[in-house]
Amino acid sequence: MSFIEVALTDQIAPGTMKSFLVNEKQVLITNLEGKFYAIGGKCTHLGGDLSQGKLEGNIVTCPRHGSQFDVTTGKSLRGPKIVIRFSTPDEPAYPVKVEGESIQVDLS
Repeated sequence: MSFIEVALTDQIAPGTMKSFLVNEKQVLITNLEGKFYAIGGKCTHLGGDLSQGKLEGNIVTCPRHGSQFDVTTGKSLRGPKIVIRFSTPDEPAYPVKVEGESIQVDLS
């Protein structure tokens, strides 16, 4: 595994998320009660910025069309809310480790 420092722990308060561009990939880092998770940061439906969405527990809702993803696994839970529901592919999920104050993600 090849971990890259993405952020510092004090940059993402518990119960919040933040997007980072890492090696040309948009990565969403979420802090759930002091544990950090990383998934793709752009909605797999039409590329909405998930960091601008609503976080409720471990579920992020895309601000563009309402697709929902589990931030702990990247699993798509609900497709976009357009006339009928479509399925949405899962987000990639990345391994995370914290060393001291450094949040590191493996994008390989």
